[in-house]
Amino acid sequence: MENQDKETFFELKEHNLDRFADTDFQLRSGMHIQEHTSQSRNFRFIEDNFAVLFPFYEKLYHAKLCVHQSNIGKFYFLDYFEEQKSKLKKKSLDPKPTLFAIFLYTLHKIEKRFSTTLSKQEVLEALNTHHKIKPHIQRLFLGSETEETLTTQKTIDKWIDDSLRDLEKLGWIYFLPDDSEHFEVLPAFERIAMIYQEAINNIDEIRTNNEY
Repeated sequence: MENQDKETFFELKEHNLDRFADTDFQLRSGMHIQEHTSQSRNFRFIEDNFAVLFPFYEKLYHAKLCVHQSNIGKFYFLDYFEEQKSKLKKKSLDPKPTLFAIFLYTLHKIEKRFSTTLSKQEVLEALNTHHKIKPHIQRLFLGSETEETLTTQKTIDKWIDDSLRDLEKLGWIYFLPDDSEHFEVLPAFERIAMIYQEAINNIDEIRTNNEY
């Protein structure tokens, strides 16, 4: 493995050698990398060296360096082959953040309720008033469709905070500098639809029971 690493370094363009360690760490941590101010150098590194990096991850990690292009931008991510799926699961979203991501995608991308930059309060208000999503949230935290107490509302607030932090780690959103309230939805958020398109298309039938 060490020799293979060295071979890869020798073939990389010299002016981008310093980006390898950081980009590699982010990709293998589950990060999606796109052309955004917070990721621009690592994005350009992958763009410049994709032909070398693709076989590198295929041989060393049994993973595919994938690229997805949409009308709002391009992003890169690692997808593991079937025999390596257990590694990917360790870096994927837990059930509750996954459910949150599905709801956020529905509100933002399908119903277009938000601009690209929004606040946690806007998300909370939208979730609390959505006639299809609200019952799922009540069942998730209360076990039934009943009015929540102040304690359960705090639990929901924490769910939103924790879920957004998980999405940030994946490169799906970006919190504005020195601002813990407002965040930007990034092109890589489209990945949730690539994985859970059926659930998004049938949100009424979603199972709120930790199976996602």
